[in-house]
Order: sequence, then structure tokens, then C-alpha cells
Amino acid sequence: MARYLGRTLRQFRDSASRLVQNAAALAVTVFVVLRPDRAGSERAQRNAERLITACRAFQARHGQLPQTLAELVPEFLPELPPAKHGGPHFGFTYDVSNGRHVLGWTDRIPFGRPFYVFEEDRWGYLD
Repeated sequence: MARYLGRTLRQFRDSASRLVQNAAALAVTVFVVLRPDRAGSERAQRNAERLITACRAFQARHGQLPQTLAELVPEFLPELPPAKHGGPHFGFTYDVSNGRHVLGWTDRIPFGRPFYVFEEDRWGYLD
């Protein structure tokens, strides 16, 4: 009986050890995937401010905001600055509809989109 008890206790210890290791690995994985990239967020915010300044300069010169961000190059910006994440769905977006001009980008995938409304001169955040 003592032999069975010893084996059972070893199995329990091994199972508990694996459980702790798996929990630690899961915690590290979640942190790596969801950790805030502060430097990337700050860079994207600065680049958004550059785009807003260029759009305002375009508006001062042409009497209206641009219809696309590409209109800012090369007269107001040498090139369009990168957002936090690259790609067609994650870079800077510029939506012109219903008399509104909205600049946005993806801060946290899959949610988290800061945006700036030119007509209201205000920042917002979609999540």
C-alpha cells in the first residue's frame, strides 16, 4: 500500500508541476501577444500629428482638406509616415464622407482605433 501511495504522490507532484509550467507559459504568451507597444503607439501618435499638420497646411493653401492622404506628397510631406502597424487594414486611414474628414489607425489589433475628426478638431477612440 505504501508503494501505491508513493507512486500516487509522485504522479500528483508531477501533474501539479506541469500545471504550474503550463500556467506560466500561458501567462508569458498572453503578455507577449497583448503587451502594449508604447514606443510604437507614441511614434504613430507623432506621425498622426504630422499628417494633421500637413492636412491643415493643405487646407490653408487650397481652401479645403485633401480628399486623400496621397495629395500631401511631396508638397507637404516627403512621404506618408508609417502608422504603428503596416498593411492595408492597419496603417493610417483617411475617410472622407458626409462632409467629414477622419484620420485613424489601428493601435491594438484587433481593436483599438484612435481617430481624429478634422471638422470638430477632436480625438476619439474606437474599441
